[in-house]
Amino acid sequence: MALEAPEIPKFPPIKKEYMVVVALIIFAVVPSVFFYTQYQMAKQRLANPAQFAAEEGKKLVDAVSKLMTLPGDEVPTVATVNDKEKLKNQPFFANTENGDKVLIYTNAKKAILYRPSINKIIDVAPVNIGPTNASESAQIAAVATPAVPAVKFVLRNGTNIVGLTKKLETELKGIMKNADIIDKDNAKRRDYEKSIIIDIKGNKAAQAAQIAKDVSIIVGSMPEGESTPSADFLVILGTDKK
Repeated sequence: MALEAPEIPKFPPIKKEYMVVVALIIFAVVPSVFFYTQYQMAKQRLANPAQFAAEEGKKLVDAVSKLMTLPGDEVPTVATVNDKEKLKNQPFFANTENGDKVLIYTNAKKAILYRPSINKIIDVAPVNIGPTNASESAQIAAVATPAVPAVKFVLRNGTNIVGLTKKLETELKGIMKNADIIDKDNAKRRDYEKSIIIDIKGNKAAQAAQIAKDVSIIVGSMPEGESTPSADFLVILGTDKK
């Protein structure tokens, strides 16, 4: 008796409109997840900078340890090259680029120059952190304690209430050690009810959201008639901050 092949069930074709809806959902969700992740990272960085730096340092050590054997009995000092031009005359930094990382092991007397962008060790040099070799120590010290980049604010009073910008300046410097208030002035209008923070360059949305939360204001866009300052953020104060 001949065996018959099992009948393959037929499913109705997927309608094109369903495929379009699924694609739209994907395109809507992916950016949201990305910006939420960036927001959480910025929030963590502002809330506990020491912990964030320690975690970033551990990730860096883990990456470099896969390329070479590292001293296992000490935690290195980690620095970032922010201005290679200031270091170009120092042999250790002859081939450095901005963004390179320096791991300095004081006890092991070793410095490692690492480039995260290509996951490559650029140079390794002995370091004598002591009075017998002050010149060499000074070379490494040039990047051993890099300054945290300043966050530049312009504050404008959008009310007739005196002292609002000074009050916010004190508040910002209390929560951000790297807050740099480069200008305080009056806004074009003096009838603002809600205080707003504007991300001038449009690339610090997560940080703007965190700052807004910390000082109890809202994120907004540049109001018509206001001049655009050369800063990271513009804050216009309303009567809600009296």
